[in-house]
Amino acid sequence: MAISRETKSSRILRVLLSFALFIVIVLASLSTCSKSVFLNKASIEDLFTDYNYVSSVKADVLEYACDIYLKNGLDSSNLDSVFDDALVEETIKAYVAGTIGSSIGYSETTYLESVESMCAAFEADLKSQIDKRGFTQDFDSINASVKLIKNCITSAVDISVPNVKNIINIGSIASVAVIGVSLFFAVSIGLVLFFIGDIRYRSVRAVSISFFTAGLFDIFLSLMVYIIFKIRHIDIFPIYLRELVMSYIGNCINSVAVLGCLLLFVGLIVSVAVWKIRKEK
Repeated sequence: MAISRETKSSRILRVLLSFALFIVIVLASLSTCSKSVFLNKASIEDLFTDYNYVSSVKADVLEYACDIYLKNGLDSSNLDSVFDDALVEETIKAYVAGTIGSSIGYSETTYLESVESMCAAFEADLKSQIDKRGFTQDFDSINASVKLIKNCITSAVDISVPNVKNIINIGSIASVAVIGVSLFFAVSIGLVLFFIGDIRYRSVRAVSISFFTAGLFDIFLSLMVYIIFKIRHIDIFPIYLRELVMSYIGNCINSVAVLGCLLLFVGLIVSVAVWKIRKEK
C-alpha cells in the first residue's frame, strides 16, 4: 500500500509542485532580467552615450545647420567644431539623465542649459560668418535660424517617451517584489518537494526538471523574440534611434538567453545530485 501511495498521490503531488516551481523560477528569472537589464538606468544611458549614437545625432544637427548656411551663402566649414562631440554627448547625457534620473548632477535644467550652449555657439559663428562675407546682419533672420537649430537639436535628442522615469521606477520596484515573492515560493515548494514520499531521488529529480524546463522556456522565449524582430523591423525615425532601440532589445534578449543557460546548468547540477542519491540507495 505504501508503494501505491508513492506511485499515485505522491507522484501527482510531485508533478503539480514541480510545475508550480517551474512557474516561480521563470517569474524570478524574467524579473531578474527586468531589474538588471530591461530597466537598468545605467545600461540605458550607456546606449544613448554610445559613440555611434552621439555621432549620428551630431551628423543630423550638422546637416541641418549646413543647409541653413548654404541657403544664405555662408561658409559652413567651422560648424563641425561648433557642434563639438563632447558638447553633443553632454547634451544627450543631460537629456537621458533628466528623463530617467540615472546620473547624479544631471537634470532637465542641465539639458536645457546644454542646448542653449550649443545654440549660443551656433549664433556666434553665424554672426561671424555674416561679418566675414560683408553681409548686413538681420537680427530677425539670425534669431529665426537659431530657433530652427534649437528645434532641430531638441527633436534629434528627445525620444518622446512620456512618463518613462515613472515607468522605470515602478517597474524596478515591481521586479524586486516579484523576485522576493518568487524566491520565497521557490524555496518553500522545493522543501515540500524534497520531503514528499520515501523515495528521495524522485523529489530531487522533480526539482531538476523544474530548472531544466525553466531554462528551456527562457531560451525558447529569447529565440522567438529574436526571430520576430529579425523578420519584422520596428518603424522608428530617425534611423539611429531605431538602431538604438534594436540594440536595447538585443541586450534584453541576450540577458534572458544567458539566464536560461544558467538555469540549465543548475538543473544539471541537481541531476548529478539525483544520480548520487539514487546510486547510494
